[in-house]
Amino acid sequence: MRAPLQATTDGRILFVTATADGLRMDEARRLRRKDYYWGPSASDTWQGVPSLVQALRLRGRESGLPQKIYLFPPPRVETRKLMDRFAAEVLVLPRNERWREALSTALLGDWCEPLLRTGRLPDTALGALKAEARAVHRQLMPVWRRRTRHGRVLSLDADLGGLSLYELVSVEVDYLAHTAGGVFEDERLNRVLRGLDQAERQVVFAYAEGLGTSWAEAAASVGVAEPEAFGERVRRKVHRLVGEQRRRAAQRCPRSPAT
Repeated sequence: MRAPLQATTDGRILFVTATADGLRMDEARRLRRKDYYWGPSASDTWQGVPSLVQALRLRGRESGLPQKIYLFPPPRVETRKLMDRFAAEVLVLPRNERWREALSTALLGDWCEPLLRTGRLPDTALGALKAEARAVHRQLMPVWRRRTRHGRVLSLDADLGGLSLYELVSVEVDYLAHTAGGVFEDERLNRVLRGLDQAERQVVFAYAEGLGTSWAEAAASVGVAEPEAFGERVRRKVHRLVGEQRRRAAQRCPRSPAT
């Protein structure tokens, strides 16, 4: 089965044909509908369309070329929804605004250059596309949310849904160095984290690092089942643990004598 890629100036149609290890460029002067993949279906999926073809079509949309050049029917689904589905199901990347921007930029890169140069595109091109998306995403991340050699650095202003890391640590500390072992410089934060299991801690870190705009999205970004319910459970548990820390801290603080 072939998929139309674009039309040339002399009227030829360039196709890509799925092979055992990727795609091969071909051409034909006559179109037969049964020969090619017809773009997004009414159910907003590309069922049966090879992943590389999906990537090339998204590249066409992101490049701003007229849809007729890529032989799409009138778009039934907005590019953003197709991009999110491709990111989640093919590249296994998180879905949020920053990742969407990173993938959009990566799609316009040179990951598919071998197809134009040699007429063939190996399956490994998807790995190159994913690596480029990750590299762009890192460039878009604020410095305090980037990974370091020893782990992560989190800003004290990192939002946890009405709660910030600043509320858990001493005011003298400007940044939290999250080591590879998951140990922070402030013991109060460590006590809160010890009250969470591994999956719950991953959701907290994902939320603090901006991998989701909600607890549900943060849970989805780390791949847990039923992310909406799991994210809400983590949110409630974190607030409960923080409340316990505050109560204990208040009990330890000596009260000023009554006047």
